[in-house]
Amino acid sequence: MNPLLKTIGLYDKSNLEINTQRSELVQNLLKITYGTNRSFISLVKDSTIPTRFEYRGIIDENSFTIKKRRHFLDLNIYYPVIKGSMFDKNNITKASVEYIPSFLQMFTFILLLCFFLLAITVTIKNGGQDLAFLAVSSLMTGAQYFNVRRGIIREKQDFEKEMKDITQKYAPTMH
Repeated sequence: MNPLLKTIGLYDKSNLEINTQRSELVQNLLKITYGTNRSFISLVKDSTIPTRFEYRGIIDENSFTIKKRRHFLDLNIYYPVIKGSMFDKNNITKASVEYIPSFLQMFTFILLLCFFLLAITVTIKNGGQDLAFLAVSSLMTGAQYFNVRRGIIREKQDFEKEMKDITQKYAPTMH
């Protein structure tokens, strides 16, 4: 499914080189990640999580699955899931990171795509008289597509910036 999502722009992958040990990177990620299960379903709402945590998810020694948490009054509900694996190479941690739409995002997109296909069928059956229905359904599907795509692009930039920030912020100081 990832090659299909990549061709339509709803999947992205990056390789990061972080100038720190993997164990330090894991500790730094734990400082900004609220622990929850892999499905991101929890009895704790995002708005009640302490503000020091930017993400929620699971971080292991070699991999992580996280998602940016929503803040109070945050209108953006479409944060993609960030999956990554880490390994050390010459005192540099290399991370392979994937940005994948969440289940809710994909479900909504597929539902709107089916609605759009239904609108095409109805318009063809009625001899092109229901163009308003077709226009509204195509507008909704397009808006959802661009919203998910923009969220993935933005989250990729934010996460790469966050990686730079936590390695600089939590780097040991030499006296």
